[in-house]
Amino acid sequence: MKMTLMGTGTSHGVPVIACDCEVCKSTDPHNKRLRCSALLEHEDKAFLIDVGPDFREQALKFNICHLEAVFITHSHADHLHGIDDLRIFSHKDSAAMKYEPKSLKKFPETKGAGLSVYTSERTKKHIHDSFPYIFVDHEKGGGSPKLNVIPVDSYNASNPLVPCQDTKIEITPIPMLHGNHHTIGFVFATTDSSNEKRSIVYLTDCHFISEDSIAQVKKAGGKIEHLVIDALREREHSSHCNFLQAMGYAEKIGAKHTWFTHITHDHSHDEIKLYIEKHLNEFPGLKEIVEKGGSVSPSYDGLVLES
Repeated sequence: MKMTLMGTGTSHGVPVIACDCEVCKSTDPHNKRLRCSALLEHEDKAFLIDVGPDFREQALKFNICHLEAVFITHSHADHLHGIDDLRIFSHKDSAAMKYEPKSLKKFPETKGAGLSVYTSERTKKHIHDSFPYIFVDHEKGGGSPKLNVIPVDSYNASNPLVPCQDTKIEITPIPMLHGNHHTIGFVFATTDSSNEKRSIVYLTDCHFISEDSIAQVKKAGGKIEHLVIDALREREHSSHCNFLQAMGYAEKIGAKHTWFTHITHDHSHDEIKLYIEKHLNEFPGLKEIVEKGGSVSPSYDGLVLES
């Protein structure tokens, strides 16, 4: 199982429009951050996590040619408003699909209800209310994604979602709070040849993760190879984890490798690495993981995680 972090920036992205700070002017590619999104691949299947306004650029950059399903963490624009660009993966009543054999072969219309989009009931309602044109009939050639939005609220570590029966990835939604907004993270787990469960955990856009949710992560995750977690900046924020909060949650979860994401322009990639080193002694559990070969680091666009 492989996850590519296609975007690791906050809602503004980095560089920020009209900003001339040192991070925004930096030529270091680690400081160029698109809005948060990730691509999960296992065997021949591909799954998208969040579809923000940079999705078109990300899909071209990382050569996404097919998707089995999409997972949406919540309804904020920086995680959702690239949804129209899913149409290339799930054409709905498109003239090109009907009359151009080459296009039909490369991009066949999704059978049945459409490309599966997994999210919470709250976010499903928001998607239907905010993008009604997707879910109504329209003129031929009009072009809109053919989507089947499926709530995941009933799934948990004891009853994980298995989106593709021929690819045994178990996916567990993790409830979190993002200010006064409900959001969900995801545990992506597979079982290796020795029958050991291994996972990658993706927890963006949160400022509070309950003890019950942490227990769900650990139960669903088995051996957690990677944790990707919201870590906006050093200063506290009303709806995002700061660096110390992220390290606190990472210590409780106990992944071998922890990666900060949803990062703003307050600090450069290298400055965040130094900050983590300076404060690691405050988290003895994390320090022990690092001493045994693990890591705690800022992520960056294009980072590939394998489990």
